[in-house]
Amino acid sequence: MNTASGVFFTWLLGLIFVAGGIVFLAFLGDNNLLFGLPYLTIGLLLCYGAWRLQRSAARRASEVTEGREENDDAPPSVE
Repeated sequence: MNTASGVFFTWLLGLIFVAGGIVFLAFLGDNNLLFGLPYLTIGLLLCYGAWRLQRSAARRASEVTEGREENDDAPPSVE
């Protein structure tokens, strides 16, 4: 299930993690890699997942509309 609010909050959380990872990498002293890389990785994975959700939803919607356009002239099927 990929609702609009779920995708939005996934993007938001991912961007927060990416920004936090970059801030940790730039400004944290000795432990910048210890904290920065995991935050950056988690943020990138969340953003990639939200992007894939949007792509699959758009593809599914286009398949549904193409299927409806092709079957508009066909008689209704009896199951």
